[in-house]
Amino acid sequence: MQVTPPAMNEAKLGLPGLVARDAAIVLGVVMSLCALGAGAQAEPVNQTQNQSASGTSQGASSPTPVPVRVVFNDTPVSAPSSSQPASASAAPRAAPANDPDVQEQTRQSRARGGANEAAEVRCLAEAVYYEARGEPLRGQQAVAEVVANRVRSRAYPNTYCGVVYQRARNVCQFSWACDGRRSAPRGAAWTRAMDIAQDVHAGREAGVARGATHFHTTGVRPGWASRIPRVGQIGTHIFYRLR
Repeated sequence: MQVTPPAMNEAKLGLPGLVARDAAIVLGVVMSLCALGAGAQAEPVNQTQNQSASGTSQGASSPTPVPVRVVFNDTPVSAPSSSQPASASAAPRAAPANDPDVQEQTRQSRARGGANEAAEVRCLAEAVYYEARGEPLRGQQAVAEVVANRVRSRAYPNTYCGVVYQRARNVCQFSWACDGRRSAPRGAAWTRAMDIAQDVHAGREAGVARGATHFHTTGVRPGWASRIPRVGQIGTHIFYRLR
């Protein structure tokens, strides 16, 4: 842009007029340059804004992470920023081992486990006592092993008490388990039965039953005896094993 002042007679203007005229020309040129410079500066700003806008749309798949506020139990908590792993803030704090509540829970858990184990051993000992207390030691051990073999079989319950007190069509697998008139176990015979039960429960089996899962006394002949292979006889008990 160029500003051209109207033509004048330099002689008529004189020195002051010439100075004023030149000053006006210089001022016009300066103003024109300023206007051009302002327009040149405005254009890159618009380009930058356009580039910023286009960059936002193009990079929408990876936006800059913004911290989010999350509330747990009515307590505001700032979510971890992208520079911190979420697991670091989300990991629960483990209660110390010397915490009184933890110690009490551990004691109760062990007590329940111990009580269940004692009850299981007692059920196994009852089977030995009521089924074979008059039999030789090997005969008593064999009865305990039959119960243990049934526990290991998928065809029977997986606990000593479940096997000993199992019923099929209201008939007990062990006849004494249905007899409400049986006397409480006592004496040396009960002590031996408990010792045998504890040994079998601990895995210290004598191996005299040879995998047997059934037995009966020589005084009876149950219908299943002819369908199951016989593995031997100890005392007055004959033992059988399912295939």
